[in-house]
Amino acid sequence: MGRLGAAISTAIAIGIGLLTLIGLLAGDNVPLVNDIADFLLQLVVITTAITVLIGVVNLFSVHARRVGRRDTGWGYSLLVIVATLLVIVLVLLERAGALGGRPSTILFETVQISIESALAGLVLFALVYGAYRLTRRRLTWPTVLFVVVLLLLLLGALPLAGLGPLVSIRDWLMAVPVSAGARGILLGIALGTVVTGVRVLVGQDRSYRE
Repeated sequence: MGRLGAAISTAIAIGIGLLTLIGLLAGDNVPLVNDIADFLLQLVVITTAITVLIGVVNLFSVHARRVGRRDTGWGYSLLVIVATLLVIVLVLLERAGALGGRPSTILFETVQISIESALAGLVLFALVYGAYRLTRRRLTWPTVLFVVVLLLLLLGALPLAGLGPLVSIRDWLMAVPVSAGARGILLGIALGTVVTGVRVLVGQDRSYRE
């Protein structure tokens, strides 16, 4: 019985995946399949929204239990609950037209920029510490190249006068080698996504069998 259920689940996953793929590739050439694919994608969006709602409810329940038991770090849990409630109330008031402008967007951008700046600072320290560890272990040409490029990027980012050549080198490094590496990473992610999708379509993903 378990194997039959796994086979049915795999067949449903393969059928829906192939139907959605065909509908996206065919477009308006096959209206019926395209409409079915759009309907399935809308179901995915609805399911994702429900999942987010369940995640918010779970967030409240977990942190509320921590606050109730006075566990270690319960103050942070209380802060999470209060911040979440404030954001929800702010968005509801904004949707109701009680607030002018887009305060939720401004708040989100402010928090996001602060977090990105903190992460950028951590990346800086990680790179400098990594270069220090590399030079201490073994001095090779790749190590020297890494340290030189890192110094050029850091010096070129300084807001000082007279660093025009270094700024030009930094801009070239960011536009050519760094951009090439980022595109390689994106291509790897795309290939990994395609391979995972193909494995699901052919029924090799074990999550549909267990």
